[in-house]
Amino acid sequence: MDYEGEVTIFLASGDTLHFTNVQKMEDRKDDNNNPYCVVHYFGKSTNKKRTAYFQLTNDNVIGYAVDEDI
Repeated sequence: MDYEGEVTIFLASGDTLHFTNVQKMEDRKDDNNNPYCVVHYFGKSTNKKRTAYFQLTNDNVIGYAVDEDI
């Protein structure tokens, strides 16, 4: 399976979390209707498929950018 997309998570501190080899990114809501995003990617250092979850209702995550083709 080819992994080609990229996702960047922007943090309030000015730092970014950059994911390459992203298969899919999803916007979801929890049971309390709070939004969060899910990033499905292949971890190069672990050599495994991984999933990262980011709650979007706290003061740490302020946004994200996603390749259009994922």
